[in-house]
Order: sequence, then C-alpha cells, then structure tokens
Amino acid sequence: MDKPLGNAAISRRDFLKLGAAAGIGLTGWFEANASAEFSFGIVGDIHYADKDMRINRYYREAIAKLEQCVATFNDSRLPFAVMLGDFIDKAPDQATELEYLKTVRQVFAQYAGDKHFVLGNHDLARLSKAEYLAHCGAISQHSYYSFNAGGWHFVILDAGFTKDGAAYEAGNFQWKDSNIPATQQEWLAQDLQNAGAKKTMVFVHQNLHDESSVYGVKNAKAVRRILEKSGNVLAVLQGHDHQGAYAKINGIHYFTLKALVDHATLKNNSYAIVTMGPNGRVSLRGFGRETDLLFS
Repeated sequence: MDKPLGNAAISRRDFLKLGAAAGIGLTGWFEANASAEFSFGIVGDIHYADKDMRINRYYREAIAKLEQCVATFNDSRLPFAVMLGDFIDKAPDQATELEYLKTVRQVFAQYAGDKHFVLGNHDLARLSKAEYLAHCGAISQHSYYSFNAGGWHFVILDAGFTKDGAAYEAGNFQWKDSNIPATQQEWLAQDLQNAGAKKTMVFVHQNLHDESSVYGVKNAKAVRRILEKSGNVLAVLQGHDHQGAYAKINGIHYFTLKALVDHATLKNNSYAIVTMGPNGRVSLRGFGRETDLLFS
C-alpha cells in the first residue's frame, strides 16, 4: 500500500481543525479516539553537519533526505513523529553545533505533528542536554518521559549516562559507555505500572537488546527485566547501530532503525511509519533502505 490506513478517513485540513477545535493537539485527538487505527513516524541518526562525507555518512545530504521524510509524514497525516537520536553530528565548537541544529530543525519544523526527541550521543558532543532540548524543537524539555495516544502508552528513555551515573554533557563521555541509571529505572517501573493495561512502546537511542555490543546499553539486562515484568510492553524502537537490527526477547520486539545519514542519494533514505490497531497489531512500513515488519 502507498500510505498507512490510519488517518485516511479524514482530510488533512479537517484533521488539523479537529485537533485545534478540541484544544488537544494532534496526539490528543487520537487519544480521545482510541478505537481508531492510527500511525506515527520514526526517523533517526540524521547526523546533519556541514562537512564532507566520512565513513559512508553523507552529512550534507541529510537535509534533502529529511525533507523527503517530512513530506511523507505530512502526506500521511501522522499525529506525531519520534526522532530516535543523533539529529546532528559533532562540530568543532558549540556555536557551529548550534548552527547545525538550527538548520536541521528548520526542516523538521515543517512536519505538522508533535515532535518527540530521543537524546543521542552525537547530540551532546558540544551541548548539554538542556541546551540541546531547548534548541531542537522538541515537544518536551525532559530527557525521559511518557505520553498516551490512541489507547497506547509511549515511553521516551535516555541512555546518555556513564556507568557512574554522570549525565552526558558537552562531550564528557565515551560513547560506548551507555547506561540507564537507577533513578530512571525506578521511574520507568512506576510509569509502566501506572499505564495499567495499556499496550506500551518504548523509544531509546542506544540498544536494549544486546548489552555486549558496542551499541548496547551496558545495564540493558536490568532494564529488560523491568519491561518484561510490566507485562504491557510490546516493542522497543531504537537507533544508534546504523546497520539496523531486530530481536525478540521474552515476548518483546526490539527494532533498530537504519541510519538516515548513511549512503548517498534519496533512494538510500531510511525512515518508517508505524501503524497501530486497536487489536494490538502493529506494522512498520520502511522507506528507502528500511524494511517492513509486522509484530503483535
């Protein structure tokens, strides 16, 4: 199919009017209409920077690729999209990094829905978490939080902490040392308990399915125990590993999106639309190099 079935019954103009009239925004409209099938977008590892290609990362081409992604999301009338981390790449100084962020934000701002941001390690090469969130265009200024839409529960996690619990700030970290500290784990357990019977999807930059990998959250096993104990988490959507990956562990699906920045030209783009039904059936439609997936 050319477009996801969710949201197809109303025009884009009517869709925007409904949210505005109710004063609840696009995500809020779907929360109020939980029986409807709906879709949302995911994109990650954009790594925009005004610099030459390196290790198969075409930094400047990320702008055209993101423009294509935004057009697809808008045409599909998605209530929200999640940026899975590494919106920008490292700059020589903070001022330049903020210019990178301003440039790529202007593109993503053309997307009409709510914009959720997962913090990536490259986002914090010259910036603090507060500085990044203040300038990226995120709907929330918290590095981890949750929200509801369409009868589902969604959780944004932040794995940008060292093994000693120090937060990633302006390059004070080694990218392979990624952890979710005890305080955030406690919050996660309580949040999932509060979600009750709502089916839940989790977003994180670093990978939760393989702590032995350089891309893995080092205390991922402890986090997985929390997800499994809740009994309501269906899937974890991740970035960071540019090649992409998939695993299913104890009933939970772990999907790693391929990087948008890798490979030249629009035909090698990478992003996806996730369509969720009231029966718990979830399909992921990949664009460019990304593959399709069905899980429930």
